[in-house]
Amino acid sequence: MNVDITALLIVFDELLSSTTEEQGIYAFRTRREDGIAVILSFSIHEGSVDVVVQNNSGIDISVFKLKDCSEINVLDEERKCLEILRRDGKGRCFISLIGDSIVNYTKE
Repeated sequence: MNVDITALLIVFDELLSSTTEEQGIYAFRTRREDGIAVILSFSIHEGSVDVVVQNNSGIDISVFKLKDCSEINVLDEERKCLEILRRDGKGRCFISLIGDSIVNYTKE
């Protein structure tokens, strides 16, 4: 999976301790002004991605799992927008860390 870790470090507030770089497993978190936390975790070697949205008490509101991913791209660092692409080209997940709609998935 193609990922620019440096770009993700700019977009997210923190790199979580569950990250294991040697195994290609990364986890990032950002906290929004409204108290909602968004966690992005992925395995480079497995091509799997999890997006977790938590409310301000740490309870998961939504968990979105993607498999067979080929890329995670930062589209706009300032607006904190990302896209996750599936390897077969038939799916795209758009994430807006500061927008009203946090996760949007389209299947082609």
